[in-house]
Amino acid sequence: MKARTLWLVVPWTLFILAALGWVFYWNFVANEAERRIHAWAFEQSAAGSTASIDHIVRHGFPVLMRLELRGVNYRPANGGWGVATNRADLHIQLLNPQHIIVQAEAPIEVAHGEGKVTNISADALIASLRMDRGRLAVAGIEANNLVLDDPAEDGVLRATRIVTNVRPDTRQAGEYQLAFEAQTLTLPRPVRGFETFGLDVPVLRAAIVVSEGAALLRAQPGDPLGAWSDANGQLRFEALLLNWGPIETTGAGDGGLDEQRRLEGRLVLPVTRPAPVINAIADGPNIDDSARRALQLLAAGYVVSGDEITLDISGNDGVLRIEGLPVRTLPPVY
Repeated sequence: MKARTLWLVVPWTLFILAALGWVFYWNFVANEAERRIHAWAFEQSAAGSTASIDHIVRHGFPVLMRLELRGVNYRPANGGWGVATNRADLHIQLLNPQHIIVQAEAPIEVAHGEGKVTNISADALIASLRMDRGRLAVAGIEANNLVLDDPAEDGVLRATRIVTNVRPDTRQAGEYQLAFEAQTLTLPRPVRGFETFGLDVPVLRAAIVVSEGAALLRAQPGDPLGAWSDANGQLRFEALLLNWGPIETTGAGDGGLDEQRRLEGRLVLPVTRPAPVINAIADGPNIDDSARRALQLLAAGYVVSGDEITLDISGNDGVLRIEGLPVRTLPPVY
């Protein structure tokens, strides 16, 4: 073979071999992904859970990989909840298969409690998971124009933007860092004890450390947070930014659940204009007369002095207190 001909043949031969290798690799990754999905569903079903996917369709060859999952249904054996959707797309990073992205392409139905259902929809709802040598590196959820609707309750929860991420806390084994941000949040109904604050929350950000995170996976029917609470699981708010009604503040605190699954803990919120906040709390329909008078006097004092305060909000023994004054009772969270 002449040298000139050889220089023409060799590049094309290498190109064809590379193309065949990529075709093989793409199909290998797709086959492995489908195998793992079916193996996971089989393992979950064998353990007493309900896990099924009606059909998987491959998309994206040759550059991308997207598995269209149709008819997704999952209910853990001991979780007391379930999730179902008509379609979700699984995106796999071909050069890093440990990084996967799931995008909801249809509304999601979450069953919980005794026959209760919450319907979730959004313009875009994406969950991502990245593993490192079989361990969680980071997981997150992003949503645009999120809507949570509980048909049995009045109102719907809306948010123009939600971002949350969780990763292991390298400072302490067994703890996880949770970052959360909600923009233009609209509550479904007034919060009892804070009715005068309204429904609109322009910004809510939090940096939280979750202790005993592994216990959250040991949910029991009817008591999904029981194992975590019994393990003395805590949420430690290292940073909190809240704009809601008359309150614009940053703060910190910690909390968990008591034996009756009521909130307990403490938040410390510096407030530069405390009088409007205290008056809004005092005007709530569930404040008794003695607490209302005490709060109004407290607010009047801050109007005169112009002082800033560090608002101390605590929950203990089923009672919510602000600056030590009882505001409302705290029912179990479920």
